[in-house]
Amino acid sequence: LPIYETHKAGKSTELSKIIESIRTPHKFGFTGTLPEAPMDRWNVIGKIGPVLMRKSSHDLRKEQHLTQVEVRVFNIKYKTQLPAAIKDEPTQAYRQELEFIYANAFRNRVISTICSNFNNNVLVLVNHIQHGEALTQVLQSIPNKQVFFIRGEVEVEDRDRVKHIMENNSNVVCVAISSIFSTGVNIKNIHMIVFAAGGKSFIRTVQSIGRGLRLHESKDRLIIVDIADALTYGIKHATKRQQIYRNEQINFSTHNVTEK
Repeated sequence: LPIYETHKAGKSTELSKIIESIRTPHKFGFTGTLPEAPMDRWNVIGKIGPVLMRKSSHDLRKEQHLTQVEVRVFNIKYKTQLPAAIKDEPTQAYRQELEFIYANAFRNRVISTICSNFNNNVLVLVNHIQHGEALTQVLQSIPNKQVFFIRGEVEVEDRDRVKHIMENNSNVVCVAISSIFSTGVNIKNIHMIVFAAGGKSFIRTVQSIGRGLRLHESKDRLIIVDIADALTYGIKHATKRQQIYRNEQINFSTHNVTEK
């Protein structure tokens, strides 16, 4: 019987063609992140079939099939204020905010300090190469840490080498583009994940948490560090992520960090 991981079936034309080309009376789809948007959700159901069973991440954690998880939200308030967003140019305003946080030395030092005070393996998720390069440079100054940066042009063999190092060592920090490491990565020896890029996507947030939920003998819980920025879009997106944590029944605490 054909079995599919279905979280991308709602939008992928090519995947839809493959699914439709297989002639069988039974098709089974599995996903931990059924889309939130009604249209995308109904696209998945229309291509695969009705939802027959739901098993939440909370249920799996409660049954000890997954590692327990807690979120620590760091609200960063900056001494530099960005210009007020122009209402008819939201895209430009959002891009300006991203460029500010990605290049902000104070923000990068906060992330570096968090990683330096943690003795187990850390996955730092970013969305853009420029941000990843800046963070990697700062993190490489931490004594006794192995630091790697995984991006699109890194060969599969090199990615596998980094995964092997993380699985068999401690004090490793891996900075990775979230679209590469949000799904399909099996590294059990991840103890902390840093959400360094912000954002509000339900699927990306839940899938990113999933990178660290696999059980490991040295891990009693996964720590998620959520970097929240006291900026126009940063506040909106952090509020959305916190609602996701509530829906997924993940406890979170907030900590204020102010640039002097």
